[in-house]
Amino acid sequence: MRVSRVRHSSFVIRHWTLDIIPRFTIHDSPITIHKSLDAPMHLDFANLLNVVSTITLIGALVFTGLQVRAANRARREQAAVTVIETAALSENSARFLELLSEIPEGASAAVIENLDAETRRQIFLFGLRVEVIGYMVFHGLVDVQTVNDLAGGAILSFWSRAKSWSEERRKRTGHDEFLEWCEWLATQIAQYRATRPYVPAYSRIQARQI
Repeated sequence: MRVSRVRHSSFVIRHWTLDIIPRFTIHDSPITIHKSLDAPMHLDFANLLNVVSTITLIGALVFTGLQVRAANRARREQAAVTVIETAALSENSARFLELLSEIPEGASAAVIENLDAETRRQIFLFGLRVEVIGYMVFHGLVDVQTVNDLAGGAILSFWSRAKSWSEERRKRTGHDEFLEWCEWLATQIAQYRATRPYVPAYSRIQARQI
């Protein structure tokens, strides 16, 4: 009888232990609770860092873009000032424009060569100034529209009179680069005006007021 009771008690205790321990370890363990609470917090913090990093990067790119845009605008404005000083406000340029009216359009090389030394010198100097402007346009320091608005007429008028003389000088000296940027710029302005007829400034103002 005693042995039977002991066996029965052992069976009950063993089954009671098996029922209680698994419930405690699986559902009530502090380790399990700690993991389930910490994982979402870690994930949210990582996402927050990614969002902050992305916003910071976008802000830096926008700021850099604005700085580059401002620098390009300042560069174009300075280039426009250079064009004005070179082609319009120079004392030699103003004197040459007066002399230019005395030379027939499409003049031959002989007509230029028969001019006095000072007039030929003025033609040469003005051509060098236009060379600088042409180089600036080619490298994007100033656009064709700006040059066309400020000095397009003068440049086309000059090249129509100096073209034959320049070509003859290239053949005679063997320097094909003589006034090369001047010719290139005159071609660009002519092409620009062919697709966009030139409208004088006073006409633009009148059109806006209507």
